Amino acid sequence: MTTFKQYRLALQSFQSKRLSRDYSDLAEISQYQPVGDFFFNEMYGPHDFSERDAAARRLHQLTQILPGVGMRDVNEVLELLELTKRLDDELAQRMLDKQIGLDFDEPAYEQCYRELDNYEERLHQIKLVDNSIYNVFRLSRSHLLGIALHSSQIFARILGLEAAHTFLVRGYDAVTGVQNINLFAETVYTREIVRLKRIFGRDE
Repeated sequence: MTTFKQYRLALQSFQSKRLSRDYSDLAEISQYQPVGDFFFNEMYGPHDFSERDAAARRLHQLTQILPGVGMRDVNEVLELLELTKRLDDELAQRMLDKQIGLDFDEPAYEQCYRELDNYEERLHQIKLVDNSIYNVFRLSRSHLLGIALHSSQIFARILGLEAAHTFLVRGYDAVTGVQNINLFAETVYTREIVRLKRIFGRDE
């Protein structure tokens, strides 16, 4: 019998491939390739993120040693991770309830997506992604933050935050080579809003 976990992984794999497809043009721009890999694989890839997400809830313990990182930055990341997990869990459960098959196609995916009737939450998720992209870019301008991140691995391990710390390091490293984030952020935001409105029939 197909399980919730199998649907969850199938959903993550589908979404990661969808994002890679829809933003293949951005991936061809060399400065954006690492950013795309981070957001589309570290956020939506077919992996078990439970350890990272559990550790992320305690990220405030690292803010004292990470220059320039405030509680607002941490709280926004936490909100995005938790909202994304909940929305994906609900979608995976919907697929399981309907037994649509693990090899579902895009129309079947979008039908389940639409039936959950959570347009405002999905809109908020896109806005959080947009804010996070700009925040990570802003923080990546700090050389001191980079030094602190790369030298605090042992401290993070002692605190039991290694998975969340690795997530932060990868995010920082992905954006350090970007000179201007505007094209990437604006393209992602615009396309995701257009897609969301199309799925929910709000093209006006």
